[in-house]
Amino acid sequence: MLINDQETLKQVCLELEKEKVIAIDIESENNLHHYGVYISLIQISSKRKDYVIDVLELKEIKPLMKILENPEIQKIFHDVDYDFRMLNMVGCKPKNIFDTQTAAILLGKEHIGLGALLEEYFKVQKISKFQKADWTKRPLTKEMLDYAIGDTKYLIELRDILKKELGPRLKWAEEDFKEFEKKEWVYTLPTYKDIKGFRDLSETQRAIAKRLYQLREKLAKKVDRPVHFVLNNKKIIEFSISNPTWNKVSGVHPIVRKNYKEFVEEVKLGRKEKITLPEFSKKKFDTKQKEKFALLGGIQDKLGKELKMPRHLIMNKDQMIEIVISGTLKSLKHWQKELVKPHLKDVLEKNS
Repeated sequence: MLINDQETLKQVCLELEKEKVIAIDIESENNLHHYGVYISLIQISSKRKDYVIDVLELKEIKPLMKILENPEIQKIFHDVDYDFRMLNMVGCKPKNIFDTQTAAILLGKEHIGLGALLEEYFKVQKISKFQKADWTKRPLTKEMLDYAIGDTKYLIELRDILKKELGPRLKWAEEDFKEFEKKEWVYTLPTYKDIKGFRDLSETQRAIAKRLYQLREKLAKKVDRPVHFVLNNKKIIEFSISNPTWNKVSGVHPIVRKNYKEFVEEVKLGRKEKITLPEFSKKKFDTKQKEKFALLGGIQDKLGKELKMPRHLIMNKDQMIEIVISGTLKSLKHWQKELVKPHLKDVLEKNS
């Protein structure tokens, strides 16, 4: 069912209010076909129906946001990371969640993608045709709608299977899900400092690169094209070093040549500026701390093999560093503490 008007959305949300569990997925624009990052569709499956919410057409989805934030309804996602960052952009923070990817990871599965799990449990193969589709195009074809809902229609049944397989590890997953609810999910857009090679430029060249980057943003928005279609990062670095003839430059969007005077002006201004970057200094462990870190690595390996889980789930590198420095387990989740504490006599200076 395609929902693209407010009255139908309200009616659908009245139906969804009665559900105990729903599955969610998102299709979005992410600087792939157009300028910017935004939600295009939200797919929802209950045990009885499948819905595709056309966010681009609706523009405002407050009734749906109430459903997603309702703690009485469980929402199933596969890999909350990207979806939660996108939903946070519209001010929505889902409550009562189950992430099938987290469950698969805690089960020690080698292949944790949704496609792999659907094939393993339901003998269903995901269609790859629309993975990089332009979800801003309207009207949406039946084939596109079928693909969109394919990511949610099996999630409720998949959750039920994974819950059984998790057994005692279900409480680990539930602790992770609670942490997901508390976390501030922010979609971070890259900046000029993230361009590969930026740090290697001179101070003045960095200033030029910054100005070219900002002008690119303005022009990409104007023509509604992804920034790399207008002027890719490699060329920004190249042109910061050797100033081209802007009205004849090749391998760029026509708007660059059309607005060549702006580029000439930005380079001129950049040559009068400097960007200095701070030097990074890594803090090194002393001999005793190195020994403790090595012991933690051994515990990580041992428990990972015993439980058939990825090593970083037992405790990741940042957590291990914190344990060595603080002598406590404050950085660990409750279930991680239960796992590793019996093995830490030679590592901790004091209990946590």
